[in-house]
Amino acid sequence: MSEKTLAQSEKTASITANPGAESSILAEAENAAQDTLVPLFAPEGYTEETHYSSFWVGAWRRYRRNRLAMFGLVYATFIILVAVFAPMLTPYEFDKINMVTVLESPSMTHPFGTDHLGRDILTRMIFGARPMLLVGILTGLAGLAIGVPIGVLAGYLGGVFDWIVTRLIDMFSALPWYLIVLYLVMVLSPSLENLILAMIITGWVGSCRMMRGLTFSIREQDYIEAARALGIPTWRVIAFHVLPQAAPLLLWGFAAGIPNSVFAEAGLSFLGMGVRPPRPSWGQMLADSGFYWQFWPHMFIFPSVMITLSVLAFQGIADGLRKALDVSENI
Repeated sequence: MSEKTLAQSEKTASITANPGAESSILAEAENAAQDTLVPLFAPEGYTEETHYSSFWVGAWRRYRRNRLAMFGLVYATFIILVAVFAPMLTPYEFDKINMVTVLESPSMTHPFGTDHLGRDILTRMIFGARPMLLVGILTGLAGLAIGVPIGVLAGYLGGVFDWIVTRLIDMFSALPWYLIVLYLVMVLSPSLENLILAMIITGWVGSCRMMRGLTFSIREQDYIEAARALGIPTWRVIAFHVLPQAAPLLLWGFAAGIPNSVFAEAGLSFLGMGVRPPRPSWGQMLADSGFYWQFWPHMFIFPSVMITLSVLAFQGIADGLRKALDVSENI
């Protein structure tokens, strides 16, 4: 009899003599198997220390590699904090006229100088960030709140409802949205509230078109057909199967719409169709510098620089999100 057979016979005899030893031997065998376990379809280079990140963790990792996107994120955070704590950051009032300090150049007292009415430009720049953010963020959120449900229902249900939605999208897309907003503000009377309302009326079209096309492709997937076959209600299919698939694209669409809204607010305020005096706006401040910029360039430089930086920063955020949410990018 071989040595291996004798060892097995001795182990069997010990288990028979001591039944409690069987559980300890089985436990040792399971631990040894766990130590040597390797996945059947493990990728090349797999080790026990290999960890796979979630989609959002990988997206954040890709986002951090984009310098323009990180600049946009830092700038957006800074400008939001400035807008929220504006009254605490300056000792001056944005609408107080002081004819003694008219058209002063930048100094220690007034770091950005004063305008033609003696108002501190830095104070007006700080408070001017509020309408810019209000227009950019509120119009984006309202556009998603209106466009996403309409687009999902049109893409999922189809039929007459989809035909009506498509005709509305074509009608709003026939003319440039900027001209539609300008006309609506002229009819409603120029003000910040009417500007936001006019941009909401036209802002839902982009998210609706995007969501409708995405829903058309998602509803043909096998897991949607399986959900229907199981009798899952339509609202649950949309809420738990369609919308989660569209979340990354909607996030990018929201970020991409902010630069357009910022530029529209500045442009319409420059034309006198947006924020009304004495409430400050960067576009309005740019218009006020028209007669003075050759001799007092500080009135022109600071508002134009802030408008440019804001559009560039928010565009950088949108571009960073587009690349970060693209799963084909290397992690």
